[in-house]
This record gives sequence, structure tokens and C-alpha cells, in this order.
Amino acid sequence: MAKPDPYLSTIPPLAGTNPYLMENFRSVTEETERSGPFEIEGAIPPGLDGILFRNGPNPSVVPDPASYHWFSGDGMLHRIVLRDGEVLSYKNRYVRTRVLATTSGTKAPRGPREAIDGPANTNIVRYAGRMLALVESGLPHRMTIDLDTVCVEDFEGLLASPMTAHPKFDPATGRMTAFGYDPFGPPYLRYHEFDDLGNLLTTTSIDLPRCVMVHDFAVSATKVAFFDLPVAFDLELALEGNRLPFAFDDQIQARVGVLGRGEPGTRIRWYEIEPCYVFHVANAFDDGDDMIADVVVYNRTFDLGVGGLLGSDLPRLERWKFPADGKRVIRTPIDDRALEFPVIDRHVAGSSYNHTYGALFGRRDGLDRFPGYVKYNVNTGGSARIELPDHLQGNEPLFVRAQDGKADDEGWLVCVEYDRSRDASDLVIYDAHAMSTKPEARVHLPVRIPFGFHGTFVTREQLS
Repeated sequence: MAKPDPYLSTIPPLAGTNPYLMENFRSVTEETERSGPFEIEGAIPPGLDGILFRNGPNPSVVPDPASYHWFSGDGMLHRIVLRDGEVLSYKNRYVRTRVLATTSGTKAPRGPREAIDGPANTNIVRYAGRMLALVESGLPHRMTIDLDTVCVEDFEGLLASPMTAHPKFDPATGRMTAFGYDPFGPPYLRYHEFDDLGNLLTTTSIDLPRCVMVHDFAVSATKVAFFDLPVAFDLELALEGNRLPFAFDDQIQARVGVLGRGEPGTRIRWYEIEPCYVFHVANAFDDGDDMIADVVVYNRTFDLGVGGLLGSDLPRLERWKFPADGKRVIRTPIDDRALEFPVIDRHVAGSSYNHTYGALFGRRDGLDRFPGYVKYNVNTGGSARIELPDHLQGNEPLFVRAQDGKADDEGWLVCVEYDRSRDASDLVIYDAHAMSTKPEARVHLPVRIPFGFHGTFVTREQLS
């Protein structure tokens, strides 16, 4: 009989504590810059030159444990520079949002006002020569490579409502697709297409009956899919001052809308599905006239109230098919292991592909844990797993294709891991093809990087 996985329990949080203010979820409020060289075990692969950027929540002031949620902390960016087999430097900076200016006395950013001042704490992407710090509740914040805040970005006044933290990029053209949900609608959802130069080309509204949390979406070469799922805006929570006023409501009909790229929102086609929730999409592609999306699915979330864990369920990877001649989503489980933060090789975004990678996800002692990484071949069903010793915890891995790589597992997983034994973080690089538990390189950083959400690796070539 197989030994039970200790991370797959759903033990409730300890009484009187907030799980997102403990261990490596607790914030690091000091802004710092450290120069290398740093201690390295192994060797950084040749050609892995560039900058790793990470974004995540770091409350600048001590929050109320009864109401704080991981998603609402101030955005802090982390930058690690790799060059010629060494880590040259580490730097972190808060995004200078209006939220931060109000609570901590920093200078407010220039640029347009936001309907809701967002913390810019979820993702950082490079687009049209700009670094953008993103959160779905507000507008993008334009940053420099050195992590200075330039301005609130609304693309010459054309972006009139919040924008997702999960835009998608066409690897061939550099174009960006994005959306935003708006509690002050209708419309509650807008879809945007941008060119490769930073110009917003088109916006269309999607008709929703209410505001729901739409964290991510699926984009193929010809279609987009939006998730109208039952995590809904809760006015009562908002009136109580909750910064994340959403709750799971399984009385809402869950559905997914598929729209042709470039079509008006009135032509969206809706597919019904059982109540569930999706935070993250691995990838999507066309299969003839049908659309396929590989998604991380929770049966329930936002169902435990404020001040506690994200939800009662752990997520699994599934393949969703949207048949051109059907009205319901066809769901196929890919694996029953819990994972989050799925990533792919950016070169295969929006097209058929072979591999996705993610952080193993589970709970123990009332806390969310990231005990390793998993790689799936989404076509054959094969998988490989890297399990970390108990004193180490992972987070989102990032895939960086090797200079001579051609397949979507010929490259490196670039990760930041928390080492509990020294209360600090490591930059860790794994061979994505081999998925060996022994990394190619482990760089001991003299800082702690709290668990965050998303990041990007910008190569030296992309910076030139």
C-alpha cells in the first residue's frame, strides 16, 4: 500500500492564527540590494543569462490577522541578475502604488486614477519594452528594469477598467491579449487585444449577469475562453471593509464562454459546467473547430471565510474541451496530484504542446505548502516529480528554453526555494528534461523571498 502523502491533508488552520502571516508567508518589509558573488552549489548552466523577476504580496504595515488575505498584501518585486555563470546581484522594491502611499507615506505614482487602487502584487511581465507589475483589481504599473515605479499605465487612456494579471503573448508576433473584470459594471468583463508596440487595438464587452472573480483566461490561435464561475462579488463583505469581498456560491450556474479572436463580445458561445473554480490556465490550443484548455481546477474555493485558508479543496490539472457543436464542457482529469502555478515554454503558447510544469501543492499543520515540482506530458499522460526535503519549500517554477533547445522540455526550471533551516531563500535551477532531484545549481541568497505568485525570466537578448 502506498504511503499517504502528508501534504494532501486539509487540516484547518491553527486556532487564533492567520496562515498567510506565518513561516515564509510573513512579509519582508525591508528594501535591500545585495551584490554577489553568492555561494553556489553546482554550476549555473552556460547561456542562462538574464534577469529573474518575481512579484508577490508583502504587507508594508502589520495587517489585522482576522481579516488579512494573502491576495491583498502590498506588491514587492524581486530581481536576481544572472550573468556568465554567476548571480551578480539581488534587489527588491515595493511597487509605489497609491495604496502604499496611503499606508506607508511613499510617493504616489503619477498617471491616471484607478477606480480601485490595486496593490500590483500578482505578476510582472515584459511587453513592448516595458516592465508591467500587475494585479487584477487595478491598472498595470509601469516599472523600470531597476524596479523603479514609472507610472500607472492605462495605454493612452484607452484602458478604462482593471486589467488581468495574466495577459497572454503571441510568441510569433509579440501581441498581447488581456481582459479585466469590473465590480462597477456593467459591463462586468472587457476583452482587449494589443499590438506588439504597446497600442491597445480593440476592446469588446462580455455580458455577465454579475461580477465574478475571473483570475485567468484561455487563449488559442483563434479563440479566447472566459470563466464565469461561482466566486462572486459579495456586497456585504465589501461593506464590512474586506479588501477581497468574494465568496463561493454554488447556486450560480457555472459556465465558460468561448469567443473568436477579433469578434464582438455579443458573439460569445457559452458552455455549462459543474460548479468549480479556475485560478490558472496552463495553455490552450485549437483542435480543428474545437478548443482545448488545460486548467487547474478547484471543486470549491473562497468557502472558508476571511482570515483563513484560501478554500477547502485542493486543485487538480484537467483538460477541458469546448466542442464547436456542443453546449457543455468535456472534462478529462490529467492527474489527481494537487498542484498550482502551471507554466509552459513561452514558445508554444496558444498552440499544441507537450509539457507543462507546476508547483506541487498541499496542506500540513494548517498551512499551504509547496513541497516540490511536477512535469506532465499532457499528450501521453507521463509525469515526473521532484520532491523536496522537509526543510525546503518551492513556489512557481519558470521554464527557460536552452539556447539550442527545440522541444518544450529542453531547458531549465528556474525556481526560488525557501530554506527553513536558515530562514533564507535559494535560487535553484533544474534540468527540465531530466527532472532530477539534484539541481544543476543552488545559489544561497542572503535574503528571504516570501512565497509570491508569478514572475518572468528576461534573457539578455530580450533586454537588448
